[in-house]
Amino acid sequence: MMTRWLFSSLVLGLLSPFMTANNLTVSAEPQQIVYNMARPCNTCFHLVPSGMTNQQKNPIYLLRVYHQGQLLYTFETISGRHFTQSRNRHQAGTEAPLPDGNYKISSHSVPGTLVEVGGRFLPVYPQFSTGRSALGIHYDPSYNKSNGEDGTAGCIGLSSRQHFATLLSFVETYKPQLLIVDIQ
Repeated sequence: MMTRWLFSSLVLGLLSPFMTANNLTVSAEPQQIVYNMARPCNTCFHLVPSGMTNQQKNPIYLLRVYHQGQLLYTFETISGRHFTQSRNRHQAGTEAPLPDGNYKISSHSVPGTLVEVGGRFLPVYPQFSTGRSALGIHYDPSYNKSNGEDGTAGCIGLSSRQHFATLLSFVETYKPQLLIVDIQ
């Protein structure tokens, strides 16, 4: 029984980074991905690197959504912009990706105040000391577009409005409390 669970978990862990919420294959060449593939929690979000970039050279991160210890969704996301990846992630104003650590997830979304937030914004709150604030999860309307706006100022930007709606529905239904960022 343990061997079957371990094998199934390993296969799911290897394949799930290349699946989206609709079980569609992400169109990119797979690269070796190194991160903790264990289930991080019971009901939470876990942001991990994919080892890939989009056409605008922004690193793609995978937002893995767990419920009752089972991986339900893997969303393609970005955080920061390609030219902000090496900036200080704890310093305000750098537009770097959000720093690694644990975040509390808001139980509801709020209206976005900028066009590039895509209408709705799901706040997340660092559970550690950092100079960063106003971080959250939202749809990036410029995702993979060559309009100079692809990427975020440090938030987690989902690649489609439909994926963000699915994520918000999950939040409203299951009330996850924890986002684990593990991207450095």
